[in-house]
Amino acid sequence: MLDLDDAQSLPGWPKLEQYARKMWGNGDWTISINPPGYKDKPATMCIAERAAVVNATGSPNCTETRVDIQPKTKDSSTIPVDEGFTNKGNWNITNVTTAAHAEFFQAMFQLPNITQVRLGAMKGVGAFINAPDNSFVTTATNVTIRNVEITPVPDKHCIGTVLNQQCITPAQGRIQLVASGYIWFNYKTKRAPLALPKGGKHSRYTVKIEDVLNTTERSAWIEFKGYMNTSMRYDYFDECRWNFKLQ
Repeated sequence: MLDLDDAQSLPGWPKLEQYARKMWGNGDWTISINPPGYKDKPATMCIAERAAVVNATGSPNCTETRVDIQPKTKDSSTIPVDEGFTNKGNWNITNVTTAAHAEFFQAMFQLPNITQVRLGAMKGVGAFINAPDNSFVTTATNVTIRNVEITPVPDKHCIGTVLNQQCITPAQGRIQLVASGYIWFNYKTKRAPLALPKGGKHSRYTVKIEDVLNTTERSAWIEFKGYMNTSMRYDYFDECRWNFKLQ
């Protein structure tokens, strides 16, 4: 939920007060958010719908090794081939927002492809607390397992192999929080809207944040940095070897 301190820390807060003066005039007022009895007019601070973008801040450090894949059993000719990627990000929050301070969030993160394999951007999820030095983890995975049948070769043992590439890359990003909902302006004396001076008089009026402020004006940003560890398995083939001893 959004509170008054959160709202007043938004870049566009002066614009909300200016709007209220334009609509209902100057005068003594108090401002409230999420007052009791008005659950149908809440105000919230939430993660933006689009994923938080993570950008690499250095070159990936990658190593490649070819990994053997054993048959399912000693006498089997079926190879369980696992291919694809896993990405684990380890992050520390370096800058928090006044709005929604110390609140828990879960967000989607768009992670760059840091392997040397041609992949598109990857999306992962992570949960964190909007607090200084809070650490959190993001995970993304797209691993498939398929069973490959190989043709036995007399006097040889057949296995599968895949190329395993591991990369570590420093990176950083920002998480966008966006405010929406209603701000209540409570006047000491009842008044009609300035545009309708003969209209009904009221002492309480609401302003819907997203009707007055654009997304930038009602946003705050959490910053984080750390590194990503990506593992990519690809380039499968099978081979048959002499005198191979199954462990």
